[in-house]
Amino acid sequence: MKKIKIFVCCTEQSGENICSNILSRINLKNIQVDGVCGKSSEKYISNKIYDLSEFKSIGVFEIFLSLSKYLKMIKNLKNYIIKNEYDLVITIDSPDFNYNLVRQLRKSKYKKKIIHIVAPTVWAWRAYRAKKFAYIYNELFLLFNFEKKYFNFKEFNTLFIGHPIFHIKKRNTKKNFKYIAFLPGSRENEVLKLLKYFNYIEEYINENDLKFQIFIPTLPHLLSLLKDNTKLWKTKTIISTDINNFDYYYKDVLMSITCSGTASLEIAKRNIPQIVIYKLNYFTEILLKPFIRIKYANIINIISNKMIIPEVVNSNLNKKNLLNSFSNLLYSNKNQINQIESVNLYLKEIVKEFSPYKVSVDRIKELISLSSKAN
Repeated sequence: MKKIKIFVCCTEQSGENICSNILSRINLKNIQVDGVCGKSSEKYISNKIYDLSEFKSIGVFEIFLSLSKYLKMIKNLKNYIIKNEYDLVITIDSPDFNYNLVRQLRKSKYKKKIIHIVAPTVWAWRAYRAKKFAYIYNELFLLFNFEKKYFNFKEFNTLFIGHPIFHIKKRNTKKNFKYIAFLPGSRENEVLKLLKYFNYIEEYINENDLKFQIFIPTLPHLLSLLKDNTKLWKTKTIISTDINNFDYYYKDVLMSITCSGTASLEIAKRNIPQIVIYKLNYFTEILLKPFIRIKYANIINIISNKMIIPEVVNSNLNKKNLLNSFSNLLYSNKNQINQIESVNLYLKEIVKEFSPYKVSVDRIKELISLSSKAN
């Protein structure tokens, strides 16, 4: 039997997490998987073209500065996929990079099935992307059920798989906690922008003699960066890359200062109160402001249309605003409880009753079977 060949492309950590969990659940005995991924997925990959650590840009301004690099990557990947005649292409998250890759494939007459996991946030901005995605992709896997209405196009399939936070366990409620968690992001330039704000919190903890340690879960490629930038902190700080041991610390976390994104949903599912922070490049923020159709950054706040989880982002992110939000949550048990209770009401709209990875794998197996019969 001819081997089925699959190409996967994920260029950021949230996509990498989905990729590794899906590949680990597929019997790869007669399947060859190649592509772009990180460390946790590479064990399932026969030929790794790029590592996700090579994708560091987050805003329009940063991407513009790296444009020639990404265009070259897209050209290389397009040629590689066509040359090796893959039966199925799976792109995950990173909608701008992956859309341009797939568009180039379609321009080059690539006619095999291409699916994308994690819809672009057309409900937040650039609504026109929904139609553009439907034009070049065969199918789209959705994390949120409300997204279906935005991709209702003829001959375009959508599948609601639910959010990966399904697998995250809630930490137990208790009276005394040991840690305050800092989640600074998964990209180097993202972390560098936020470090000074984490410094403000560490100084506050130290100067007010708060009996807390700091816990920072992170990724291996960020470990040295974080160690170098926290070595002068006076508050005892634990920086860990051991994902299997994160829950040991999370059970003792009172609250979290979280970089906006998937991490904030993971913290919410754990029933840990949090403050969300984020900092776009100033020029990126100015450029995007007229196009943004939502008031909030956090998905819980977006769905509820109110500030359940405090956000201090972009031009509002400064020392005064951050420390005000921090103290309001730190010293108020009522605010902590109210946040957790409100979050749990809206998590019901995000989390399905079963694993998004199982739903994804079942559908991918169907596509593999169809491809096998075609061969």
